Amino acid sequence: MNPSKEKKQKSPPAKPKSWLIPSILAALLVCAIGGFGFYYSDSKLPSQVQTAPEETAPRIPSPSEKKATNDTGKEFVDPFGQSASSVDIESDLLILAVSSEQTDVKSFEETGKPHIAQEVLQQKDSVPKNNSICDTSEKQLDAFYHHLDNQPYMAAYKFSPSSKAHFTELVTKLLANPPQVTRESDDLYTILKNTAHFFRVSGKNNILMMKGILDHEKASLEQILSDYYLLVTTPECSMTSYGNIDKDALYEYACFFLNTMGGRLYLFRRDSLSRMVVTYYAILLVDQANIQNNNRHGISLRPAVNMLISEMESGGYSLKGSEIYLDKLYNLKEKYQ
Repeated sequence: MNPSKEKKQKSPPAKPKSWLIPSILAALLVCAIGGFGFYYSDSKLPSQVQTAPEETAPRIPSPSEKKATNDTGKEFVDPFGQSASSVDIESDLLILAVSSEQTDVKSFEETGKPHIAQEVLQQKDSVPKNNSICDTSEKQLDAFYHHLDNQPYMAAYKFSPSSKAHFTELVTKLLANPPQVTRESDDLYTILKNTAHFFRVSGKNNILMMKGILDHEKASLEQILSDYYLLVTTPECSMTSYGNIDKDALYEYACFFLNTMGGRLYLFRRDSLSRMVVTYYAILLVDQANIQNNNRHGISLRPAVNMLISEMESGGYSLKGSEIYLDKLYNLKEKYQ
């Protein structure tokens, strides 16, 4: 017998194929598809939806919300679900800042500490209602005279009962004897008389005293002249102890400093800062006379204004009120050009 045929006869017969496993897999697939379809249809019912907490289910921002970001890439989402612009973001931050300040105010109130705004209101209420600029200037001048009374260098100049009373009497005497402003150059005697005007009217002791005060109190000169000018030119201040003086005689002295040889020589014997400040207020006094149509000597202010502007621009930087002076002088220059 052929060996190959013998081997084929001995092999066992082939078993029929089993459909059990494919059937089980098909059943499982059908159940999975059916369960997914049931879950999908059931999730559409609003009454059976359970909303997850915000912490576990964050809302995905819309494209419009993604545009509202700052330079660092952090996203700003409007509380109402709207996109936030940069202006809205700044407004929200401002609201938060104000809210925090209100919280601080409440904490101050709870602890019994007054808020800063309340302190300001209390200080405002404590200011006397009748306080005015006239009272302020008058008190500053009184304080200056009180300061003079306590200075050792003033002990050499004997006057009574106080420096304020002494200077009030001296000013009255000077205003009652004004210098000659017109026709000064007609004769040499008038020029010499104007040059020695303050020495003749005040006397030697008063001249020495005024020189001592100018040397020791030079830093206060601007404030003193400012207070005097306000009190003598403001109608509301005429009832103060400094405001009731002869305005016509004061105008004569302003013209004396601006338009006479004696007055100019007197100023040039003083330091430059004192000369500039006195000249400035002399110009203002003549300007007031022009406003009141009372510039009876016809003094022209344009040369004096231009000269003082040039002098202050070159050497008036040490004056405390140099900017104020120059602003006013430039206005007068336009007025009288």
